[in-house]
Amino acid sequence: MRQALSILAMLALAGAIGCGKNQPDAPQGKGKTKSGLALNSKPKVHRGKDSPEELARAFQETLAANNAEAMMMLSLLGHGTNAWVQFSQATLTERRRTIETQVNALEAKPRPSRSDAEQARLFTLKQSLTNLEKTHAASFNALHTKLPADRKKFKEQEYLRLQKALIETGMVQDTMTLTHIDTTQITPNFLNANLEGGPLELHYKQDGQPLPGHITFNCAKLKNIGWVIVDPPTLKKRTRVGPQLPTGTPTVEPFPTPEDSN
Repeated sequence: MRQALSILAMLALAGAIGCGKNQPDAPQGKGKTKSGLALNSKPKVHRGKDSPEELARAFQETLAANNAEAMMMLSLLGHGTNAWVQFSQATLTERRRTIETQVNALEAKPRPSRSDAEQARLFTLKQSLTNLEKTHAASFNALHTKLPADRKKFKEQEYLRLQKALIETGMVQDTMTLTHIDTTQITPNFLNANLEGGPLELHYKQDGQPLPGHITFNCAKLKNIGWVIVDPPTLKKRTRVGPQLPTGTPTVEPFPTPEDSN
């Protein structure tokens, strides 16, 4: 009986193989089977931009379209945990190095030679070092709630803050023209963290006339991601150019405070 079952199983297996050989090959090409069902494609990887200039132009497109969501996606917040971990690790390493340098300088002096203030400073620095690691670990563990909250804050608060500043300065976001991208402050050692990045400035004209302010934000180049915005864009008003007060002219003092009146 057992032998008969084995023979039947072998015959069934041979038949299945034979049927498989007679089947036509799956069609190649546009990601569909013969039945017309779409094949599962690889998930699209959201990458940053290839240069600060490309990032600036993409930013301007989102501003002109009044698209807070698309603008947010150009930032660190739009690239998920990998971007956050990479950037935060770079800044954490630099903060740790700065504190450790100060600790080593204080510990190089023998304890009896340290003043009370120096000893207190040493204690504070060591405590800061411990808290730095704990805070970073806690932030990482809370990413699943922190990132959605920060994204919502960007779209509902920080983007609207930029819009309000543009309106107050007389800059019309959907009609002003980007005329110059200043990358001169980009450095290979941004934040002293061995990271390429720095402030990016976007200058505008409207109706052929320079506008009284420019938009600025910090950006950084992250490995395997590209260039991303790392803090909320802000508007900086241009320093007013015009006649200056003659030398020796007294400056206007602010209103006196109640303490000054006594």
